[in-house]
Amino acid sequence: MPAYNEADRIGATIDAIAAFAPTYPAAITAYVADDGSTDRTTGVAWEHAERAGLAIENLRLPHRGKALAVRDAMLKVSGASRAEYLLMLDADNEVSISHLASVDWSGEPDTIYIARRVREVGGRLGETPSTYRRLMSIGMRIASRVLLGLPYSDTQCGFKLFPRHLAFELFSQQRSSSWVFDAEVLVIARQSGLRIREVPVTWEPRGQSRVGAGAAVTSALGLLQIAARRWTRRYRRVGPPRKARDARG
Repeated sequence: MPAYNEADRIGATIDAIAAFAPTYPAAITAYVADDGSTDRTTGVAWEHAERAGLAIENLRLPHRGKALAVRDAMLKVSGASRAEYLLMLDADNEVSISHLASVDWSGEPDTIYIARRVREVGGRLGETPSTYRRLMSIGMRIASRVLLGLPYSDTQCGFKLFPRHLAFELFSQQRSSSWVFDAEVLVIARQSGLRIREVPVTWEPRGQSRVGAGAAVTSALGLLQIAARRWTRRYRRVGPPRKARDARG
């Protein structure tokens, strides 16, 4: 979980993870990627985890933004954890970890799972984004298709599952420090021939969004930079050779 000054919200997120963990067949450890917070983000997270009996580790990082906090945490945790998958989850709990229970696992160990926000999942209703957020989403979807060749309807949702054995190769190539870093990782995965499966989730906003008015400009510039690296073949292939993947079916 990337977190920057989330002391007011991260406690509820930790409680939700702790409540879900006993129902899940695999062990869950929470890693808080503290992006140089100046409040009690890590302290609150630790207190709630200890009270609930949830395994947790706080990764203290310099303040450089969400994109680099996620990248650095993924690089560290990929070597420290024994989990099969690493889940990227926002600290505000706007997309609940309980959606893990409804993931349609492919059986292919190199598959990446990304959230797709919808109105309803299994009888659970989500909120409808504001007009501004919908326009941003539409613009991002079109730009991602045209510039990056990504056919997915929602590349920016903060709920993504990456195979741990591929996480280091994927995130060590991430260069973007803007909001579109997710798209860059998906570009690397897609050009490597990795399977990417969408998972429907509901979105429940909790507090004011930190995506400011300038996000459209920085996102556009970020997408152009990713497109340039893609067109000039700056990204190396991740995972086993394509023939090996094809042979596995």
